[in-house]
Amino acid sequence: MHIESRKLVQSIIDALPYYLFVTDTEGRIIYFNDEAKELFDISSNILTDMCMYDIFDNYEFILENGQKLDKSNNPVFKTINEGIKYKDLILKKSNEVKDIYLLLNCSPFIENERVQGAVISISDVTDEYLKNLRIKKEREQFISISTELKTKCDIIEILRNREKEHLMHLKDVMNNISEGLLVLDSKGKFSFSNKSLNSIIDITPAELLYLPNIEKKYIIQHVSGEGEHLFNIYNDAFKNNLPIRDLVLKFIDRESNNTKYIEFNANPISNNKKQLLYTIITLKDITEIKEHEIFAEDQARFVRDVVNNMDIPIAVLEYPSFKTKLANKKFEYLIRYMLDNNEVLDDRSLVDALTQYGNEGLYDAIEFCGRVGREYTCSPYHVKDNSGNSRFYKIKFKPFKNRNGEVDRIHIHASDITEEINHSMELEKITKLKDEFFTVISHELRTPLTIIYSSLQLAYNIYGKEITPNIHKTLFRINQNCSRLLKLINNILDISKAEAGFLNINSVNFDIVITTELIVTSVNSYAKSKGIDLIFDTNEEEAEVLLDKDKYEKILLNLLSNAIKFTPEGKQILVQLLIDKANISLIVRDEGIGIPEEKITYIFDRFAQVNSSLSRRAEGTGLGLSLVKKLIELMDGEIMVRSKIEKGSEFIIKFKRATDLTKESKSYAMIDENMNDKINIEFSDIG
Repeated sequence: MHIESRKLVQSIIDALPYYLFVTDTEGRIIYFNDEAKELFDISSNILTDMCMYDIFDNYEFILENGQKLDKSNNPVFKTINEGIKYKDLILKKSNEVKDIYLLLNCSPFIENERVQGAVISISDVTDEYLKNLRIKKEREQFISISTELKTKCDIIEILRNREKEHLMHLKDVMNNISEGLLVLDSKGKFSFSNKSLNSIIDITPAELLYLPNIEKKYIIQHVSGEGEHLFNIYNDAFKNNLPIRDLVLKFIDRESNNTKYIEFNANPISNNKKQLLYTIITLKDITEIKEHEIFAEDQARFVRDVVNNMDIPIAVLEYPSFKTKLANKKFEYLIRYMLDNNEVLDDRSLVDALTQYGNEGLYDAIEFCGRVGREYTCSPYHVKDNSGNSRFYKIKFKPFKNRNGEVDRIHIHASDITEEINHSMELEKITKLKDEFFTVISHELRTPLTIIYSSLQLAYNIYGKEITPNIHKTLFRINQNCSRLLKLINNILDISKAEAGFLNINSVNFDIVITTELIVTSVNSYAKSKGIDLIFDTNEEEAEVLLDKDKYEKILLNLLSNAIKFTPEGKQILVQLLIDKANISLIVRDEGIGIPEEKITYIFDRFAQVNSSLSRRAEGTGLGLSLVKKLIELMDGEIMVRSKIEKGSEFIIKFKRATDLTKESKSYAMIDENMNDKINIEFSDIG
């Protein structure tokens, strides 16, 4: 191109109102106009040979969507390498002052049908872009507002239609609710009523136009029979815009005299200026509820009267608060006695009051009953009445559980057992006097009986050859009855000593197997004379124990005497010793008449005989088993009885197996010299 022509072209290019760049195939700038230098504020020398890719990267150009430029989306790179033209591509360049928006056009520079570079034009469209952007946003807002307005208009139309439907529905609902509804205007005049109101008070809407018509039909009273007239109450509330809540009225029909109970409510509706617009009145027929309530109150009053007039103290406590839920007058009197006549059951729980006045025992009983959930009895419980006299009560605490199985109440009732206690005390005094009497008599009788018994033995020893058969029979009877009396006296004295705590235990080491076997052998002659087989059995041949030997012999002789006494001819008696490391069990089993099950608990009572009709074949007072039990208990043993009528009885005595190495062992290989006398005395009442 001619030089003049180049200058002309250069002048034209420099005059263009946008930034112009020409690059080679590597993206280096080979030409730019004057405007381009202003875009980057770079001198011509520096701008020449700079790469367009680096300029985009250094000046942090980003696309309109905020995406950063790289080889994958750089328009210059794609134009040079792929021949793509870009038109009106918006780029964004940020600086400290503001964001600048540039419009980029990029076309390939082709020569000889080959891409030799790119022609890039960039213009600053910040103001125009921001203006268009603002217009776009305003348009979008307008469209949004228009859409919203149309939607609201549609909704308003729908709501109006629904309001009409709801008003119709509301009217149907109000006419079908069970409560009577009455609406009065701001002047108190009738405005609206539903059907239920007409059915409740049996007045037509036309009659309601004049409210005093209600008073013509009904006598209206407060449910308590007292208080102001309904219209006076309403007028006072109407003047002051006050609501009326749950006022229960009694409507008495002037003609039929039938009574209705009506719950009356009035609610004033005011505007923002607190001016009354209208008043809504509701009437609810609660006749059935009120009659049931009155019936329940009558029943409760009846129960309270019955409970208060009962002659036993009764109370119900809440648990775990221990607050008194119910207490009759007798219980209140009892509490006063317990608390030394102090009035303390105001707002405090019973247990607090009991604890304060030192009745921890009752507190423990109530607490145990609630915590464990089991009945508990305190008997006898001693108090002083107003006159200072002693009173005794049997107090029972019984837990009451709710549906969840948790204790929520404790029922208390007490029985006055003063007479029984006084009677028992009198009986104890009489029994004590009787025991003292028997003890004295026994002591007095024992000496002459011993002399008679010794004289009989002396007569047999010295004058044996002179005693004729008839005299022998007489002396034998005397001897036998002396033995019976001695047995009775010895038993009475031993029982009296045991109960008084004067019966001492003299424990020694002895072989219980040998001792038991010798006693059974000695008694065998009595058994054979009655046609009874007496058998001894043991699981060990030797067993040394630490017991009172004399008392053990007395126990065994008494049990054998009883067994022989009540076992028929042809039957057998088994004496058995079962020995292990810890215990020794003595078992005496017979095949006698047996003991009724309900009588077993009484056989150890003094002077008790199980069945006189069955035992008349043998004499006895019933003292023997009572003494046996006391002797066994004194030696820390225990006794059990099993028996069946006509099958026999089994007495099981268990002692702890123990020895004392410090005591001398006394294992007897022969019967004691006085064993025969013991046997004669013990078996003297066997006929």
